[in-house]
Amino acid sequence: MSAREAVGRGVLAALQGMAGCPVFDAAPARARVPFGVVSEPVLLPWPASGVEGWEARVTLVLSDEGERPVRLRTLAAAAEGVALPSVIEGWRVAGWRLVRSRMVRGSAGRWTATLEWVARVFRAEG
Repeated sequence: MSAREAVGRGVLAALQGMAGCPVFDAAPARARVPFGVVSEPVLLPWPASGVEGWEARVTLVLSDEGERPVRLRTLAAAAEGVALPSVIEGWRVAGWRLVRSRMVRGSAGRWTATLEWVARVFRAEG
């Protein structure tokens, strides 16, 4: 399995545990708010001596409605604390950190929170 697939699946699985907020790997055609969508990881080579390594940037966009983003703040805080397992489908996680978090109000009372993480992974020896 590629690093892109492994990190994407690992992040999606880690976020599935958020109470009251389904998380998808693509924008749902019909879903009630709140919900989250995990982006496809963006990969950059992560040079390491003698191993295949990648830095993967993954974004979660949470959507909600309301006059104030009270529920969305709670969901974003829960998502910020998500951890990845040490090994994801043949890839060892060497690092995982939140690098960006932002909340904005859109039109018609819609709120979005965007969180971005960086994972550093290398192929686990097997």
